[in-house]
Amino acid sequence: MKKLTTLLLSSFILFFAGYCFADKKGSVSSENINVIVDGNAFRDTSVYKMSEQTKYFSVKEIAKIYSAILEWKPVSSQVTIHLNNRKIDIKANSAYVVFGRKLKKMSLPSRLIKNDIYIPPEILTSPEFAEIAEADTKWNSSASVLNVTHHSNISSVRYFTRSESTQVLVQLDEPLSYTVSKTSGAVVLKILRGKIQPDSINVTNGVIKDIYYGIDGRSAVVKINLEQTPKLVKTSTLTKPDRISIDIIHSKNIDLSSLKEKIISESEEDYTVQDHNTQESDLTLPEEYGQAQVSEFVSEIENGKNNQDLLNIPVTKFEHANIIDDSYMIVDDAESAVEILTKTSDGNKSYHKRKKIIVLDAGHGGRDLGAIGPNGTKEKNINLEIVYELKSIFDHDSNYKIILTRKDDTFIPLAERTNIANKHNADLFISVHCNTNFDREVSGFEIYYLSENATDSEAGATATLENSVLEMEGKPNKRQALLQNMLWSMTVTDFINDSSKLSGFIIAEAPGRLKIPNRGVKQANFYVLRGTQMPSILAESAFLSNYTEEAKLNLRKFRVAIADSIYEGVVKYYAKQTKEQKNK
Repeated sequence: MKKLTTLLLSSFILFFAGYCFADKKGSVSSENINVIVDGNAFRDTSVYKMSEQTKYFSVKEIAKIYSAILEWKPVSSQVTIHLNNRKIDIKANSAYVVFGRKLKKMSLPSRLIKNDIYIPPEILTSPEFAEIAEADTKWNSSASVLNVTHHSNISSVRYFTRSESTQVLVQLDEPLSYTVSKTSGAVVLKILRGKIQPDSINVTNGVIKDIYYGIDGRSAVVKINLEQTPKLVKTSTLTKPDRISIDIIHSKNIDLSSLKEKIISESEEDYTVQDHNTQESDLTLPEEYGQAQVSEFVSEIENGKNNQDLLNIPVTKFEHANIIDDSYMIVDDAESAVEILTKTSDGNKSYHKRKKIIVLDAGHGGRDLGAIGPNGTKEKNINLEIVYELKSIFDHDSNYKIILTRKDDTFIPLAERTNIANKHNADLFISVHCNTNFDREVSGFEIYYLSENATDSEAGATATLENSVLEMEGKPNKRQALLQNMLWSMTVTDFINDSSKLSGFIIAEAPGRLKIPNRGVKQANFYVLRGTQMPSILAESAFLSNYTEEAKLNLRKFRVAIADSIYEGVVKYYAKQTKEQKNK
């Protein structure tokens, strides 16, 4: 018995020694994982297997992901992670971590292997790390996905184009102070204490080239690069929710109906997704552009003609006095502003004689989950959130009346969705979905309109998948059967052409806002579109099956960008319709 005890004790000592000391010379197997930072793919990252069940991260790779600085202390085998002016101390082969001044014990210890410290995912997903990193981190071990979302108090940056003006709208989660200045070729909005996830929007509407936004010290900066000198730039604050509005009054009106062809030709080029590692936002060097003559609008303000109310409005002080462009002014509207969304081209008459009725259909719902992402995101929920973002935009535009096929997590048969649109004599029917594919690399935004024959095999597969909900509807009663037969036998030829035009305007808006592949306009036999007595389209917003796009769809700013693309496409579609009617 004594020999057996001695043998067991010797084995334990050898095992413990191997655990503590062999690490420095040993090695671990690794596998590539999907790291997504604020909805963008972060390339070339690995997770390291200490065993089949236990996976660790290299501190060196973690520092790159979170833009942290490492301080190595070889004598004590310790590393300090410096992040956001705070620090995290991790000692090799210890389960204790010091977050700032708080000591916390993890369930697994860190490991020292070949001069690198490896840490368990538990450190990254802890609330203490989230507080210091100012980011929420989720680790899905089974899918090998690390998702990092930085905290922000600015939810989105948006733009809306009208013939006479473009509005840049910055949505805030809380009231924040700001300043507006101008450089040569750009208007710069600086939001004090603002936090925003760095990104950019390609606009190309003939007035604004692009919009960059990111962090500068303790402020958020939104830089609007201009393609033409405006008449006037007007800033204002809006409430419920809190927003900052930058209204750029055009030097001359633009033709909304002509923007589609220009943007579509550019969007057909090969799309390359930027790595998060190399993505840069230039917030300091403005694009050069030629000087324009002083506009009549500004001249009237300076001469006091018909603009006495504007004379008392203080002009924002310029921060870059050496490179300002004096050909236009920036004024701050002290009174409550009326959003560009509700304005009309002549300022008085309605843009359309009557409100256009648009039925918004959030695909799936109830027991019909739709597609499910690798991290468990349900399509039915995303579709409804996008539709509510869309409804919010349209509700601010007096030209439209919105009807929803479902307002909550309810199962609605396909034929009933179509019937809702027909019953309300809708002018447009827009069904919102997310796509899926067995290949997780497939990604992008695409628009469908009805055809008996699919554009290609992928379009046919998408229609088959969306139509599979019919199996859940069960055997229809007599009324449902009669309704389906009536709807599906109705001719929709008269609306195919208009559906095609609408699809073209929407697909043209998407690339600059979403920055995912533009898969274009396609046709397929979707049951939810059959029998609609109005132009109807189905939008496949992004691929839930793609790791990165699933993460994007869970970001409100991405869902807002999808809604904005659809809304702006509708506005330009009706601008085209109005122009064609006038030319008849």
